Amino acid sequence: MKRSILIIPCFAALFLASCGGDTTTETQSVDASASQSFDGIFLEASPEGAIPVVAARAKATPGETLTVSGKVAGVMNPFTEGFASVVLSDEKLETCDLIPGDSCSTPWDACCVDNDDITEQLMTIQVVGEDGMPVAESLKGVKGLKEMDSLVVTGTVNEASNADNLILDVTGLFQN
Repeated sequence: MKRSILIIPCFAALFLASCGGDTTTETQSVDASASQSFDGIFLEASPEGAIPVVAARAKATPGETLTVSGKVAGVMNPFTEGFASVVLSDEKLETCDLIPGDSCSTPWDACCVDNDDITEQLMTIQVVGEDGMPVAESLKGVKGLKEMDSLVVTGTVNEASNADNLILDVTGLFQN
């Protein structure tokens, strides 16, 4: 049976998110060729039949293969430091950039949305190694991946997933 890490820290960040202030996030420059951990994960074309995050949460069953579309958003730090996991939000999540006149420096945290509404629109995607554990490298900056990017991902619903925490073990990732 595959072991996996529940990406609870990502959801805990929901309660720490706030707009304004001097908080900035630098996109790290990562040489994708330096890591073979992600070979074959990034796709040249978008997979067919993608469903939104909210729909995926409603129907996901551990072991099932899903293709989901969303954006890297929903928490202050959607990338897990030191692990290949990312919080993916439903495309319809009202991030701060969608609010006219909002000048939030971290629009991906959706700080103007009620925390319960945010949580219902999130899932975690992770790249796992042959041992079933998340790869011990961040995805941030790989192939330019950053907050607010729109993604289409295909993968298997992790055995540790439940109604409150959908985790998808990625087999393919396409950046729009």
